Amino acid sequence: MPEDLTAHWSGSVPVAATAVVKKIEEFQPKPYPDNPGNPHNTWTIGYGSIVDKDGQPITPHTPPVTEADAEALLIRDMTRAAADVQILLHVSLLVREAAALISWTYNLGRDSLRTSTMLVNLNNGDKASVPAQMRRWHFQGPEPLVGLLRRRWAEAGIFVGLDPTVACTRAWAEIQNLDNWPDFGV
Repeated sequence: MPEDLTAHWSGSVPVAATAVVKKIEEFQPKPYPDNPGNPHNTWTIGYGSIVDKDGQPITPHTPPVTEADAEALLIRDMTRAAADVQILLHVSLLVREAAALISWTYNLGRDSLRTSTMLVNLNNGDKASVPAQMRRWHFQGPEPLVGLLRRRWAEAGIFVGLDPTVACTRAWAEIQNLDNWPDFGV
């Protein structure tokens, strides 16, 4: 039975959140630089994990992982992101809203959520501002990145009601530069 994205979120990791991260990150068995050439680069493995199963940061010397190992790391990291969202938000969320926020938090971290205007707005009941607030987070260090803008658009689209697969497909098809932010059409 498919996940009901319009149901109230129970606190668990929505299938949609994991599916989005898998689609965006794509499985990589060996360590890789997240943004090669960028001085703020992070080494990652699997589906974007920055810490191995023993809690050590990923480096170029981290041993390769299997897809099953990568999924275990992803579930671990997504569970932490879901807990962060649940702890920091004081409003009820729909599954689709939680999926988007968990993906966002997985990518940017708890501290980014904790210090964001988006969190303040959400806790004040302003869900309408979420897409614009997500759009602001497309930088790695001082560099704006089209790939991060695509990810933020997909997450914002999911938040407002787009099917996760459609949101990811549209983000990569429709956003070609940093000025693009297509209408969600929902």
